[in-house]
Amino acid sequence: MVTGKKVVPPLEAVLAELQDLAIRIANVDAGTDARSVKKIRLGLEKAVSEIKTTTERLDPVWRPESIFDPSDPNTAGRVVALTMVAQERHSLAAIPEFYGAGVYAIYYRGDFSPYLPLKDTDHPIYVGKADPDRQGAKDAVTQGTKLSARLNEHSRSIRKATTTLKIEDFECRFLIVQSGYQKSAEDYLINFFKPIWNSETKICFGLGKHGDSSDTRVNKRSPWDTMHPGREWADRTFENQKSIELINEQIAGHLSIHTPYTDVHQIFERIMADMRQMNRERFFTPAKGGAFFEQVATEVMPPSE
Repeated sequence: MVTGKKVVPPLEAVLAELQDLAIRIANVDAGTDARSVKKIRLGLEKAVSEIKTTTERLDPVWRPESIFDPSDPNTAGRVVALTMVAQERHSLAAIPEFYGAGVYAIYYRGDFSPYLPLKDTDHPIYVGKADPDRQGAKDAVTQGTKLSARLNEHSRSIRKATTTLKIEDFECRFLIVQSGYQKSAEDYLINFFKPIWNSETKICFGLGKHGDSSDTRVNKRSPWDTMHPGREWADRTFENQKSIELINEQIAGHLSIHTPYTDVHQIFERIMADMRQMNRERFFTPAKGGAFFEQVATEVMPPSE
């Protein structure tokens, strides 16, 4: 763009237009229709995000992906999850009673067809937590035997599914943690592994159900109980939430997208990648004399799951 004899850089001209547009947007009445207002808000948020990304790319100084905050629950959750994955695996068929609360993961190594992609991997089929007997308990004894009780509760459910599962095909890892950290660790593990038996994944959930009370017996059978009949209270329900065919289809689709982690080394590498702050490919690369010669065209995709 040319103004008299002065050449105005294209981006500078667009910036002037953007500043004028921002003032106009601020003074426009968005109306009262909720759906319309929401659509406008989402559009503005997307535009702001794109402008923010452009602003960061114009900065010659590298920016960290994040600031490491030891007090952040997500940080604690990641550290606890990493420590749990480092624990030995134990047979779910023989868990002794022990003191402590915390987090755990259950692994499948059998031959039930829908779960074969999980066999011989370090990818859990289910993860969970056990809260302490008393909130704020400072030691394992005060926490009670909650973690071993939860694992044995799952073991009893699996033992009842005699037509589809064998308890000998299940193993587990667990970690006794300081009270208050088990929830953030469970959240991180579920988001990281997306296990097919967890309710958050919305596929084959229901293992953790304890039975319907007298006022909720009209509930439909959970997908887990549909796949693995045997729990008496679930078998008394006549209607499934999902058909077996749909559950199998969803499991296959999920595991094809979220490929199971084969071993702990692959898991550690992924967690370490999540913790790294600097990614030089996201920013300009400075050339001699302070000029910029390379711009990344697309955002770097995260490692495949």
